[in-house]
Amino acid sequence: MRVGDLVKYIPSPSATFKWQKYLDTRKELPGVILCEVDAKGTTTRRFEIRWHCGDITQEWISHLAPFDSSLT
Repeated sequence: MRVGDLVKYIPSPSATFKWQKYLDTRKELPGVILCEVDAKGTTTRRFEIRWHCGDITQEWISHLAPFDSSLT
């Protein structure tokens, strides 16, 4: 994934993580990657995302998937 790509949010399916609360409309699809966050002390990539509703959040790459507009 790189800056400018359209993405969707995929919550963690872990049984201990209460992912159901993240299925609300806070992250309206699609989102666009604005930049990669340079975070010290971690090796996992993180991106700043602007969602369709205008919200801007930082998300781990493991919680993002490419957005396929043909499926909507």
